[in-house]
Amino acid sequence: MLALMAEGLTDRGIAERLTLSPRTVGTHVQHIFDRLGIADSWTDNRRVCAVLSYLRAL
Repeated sequence: MLALMAEGLTDRGIAERLTLSPRTVGTHVQHIFDRLGIADSWTDNRRVCAVLSYLRAL
């Protein structure tokens, strides 16, 4: 899921690629944010922060 986010796909794009519902993808993305400790913020884009975390782990 995170790798697909790193490709720049939206939740809808990920859902189509994995044949899941957008709601299911949204739930998984939220779990990724929770596991990485990325809180909701007015100043930071959580998807970008998650992808940066993913890239640092490579």
